[in-house]
Amino acid sequence: MNPWFRPKSKPDGSKLRPKRREPRYTVPVLSVRITAELITTTRTYHGILWDISTRGACVQSYVPIPTGISCTLRLHQHAGSQVIEREARLLWSDDVMRAHYVGMSFDEPIPVDSSTFLGTLMLNARSSQDGAE
Repeated sequence: MNPWFRPKSKPDGSKLRPKRREPRYTVPVLSVRITAELITTTRTYHGILWDISTRGACVQSYVPIPTGISCTLRLHQHAGSQVIEREARLLWSDDVMRAHYVGMSFDEPIPVDSSTFLGTLMLNARSSQDGAE
């Protein structure tokens, strides 16, 4: 055994990211495609909504999106003309093969009611989760 060898301690995952305070709802991407635009002062990034909560979201893109920036998130209804916009702060990113995921928080929450297509999506997901228990 090498006396100079010291194993590196693994970081505690709970200290890296704060725990989520509310449920996130995965978008059923095989049946619903909600397109996303992340608009900054210098560029617009395109992707699809991966999951959502009232105060944040995850967007999948095929180009890397920098974190630590603010942007306008514009979500387009998959089968209609409704658009939802929120100011967002990009907090984290994760690369999986050729896909890039970016997580963000919103400046104001999205209501969980039937006034928006996202509210309806979250209500439907919540009721199907309650029925599965």
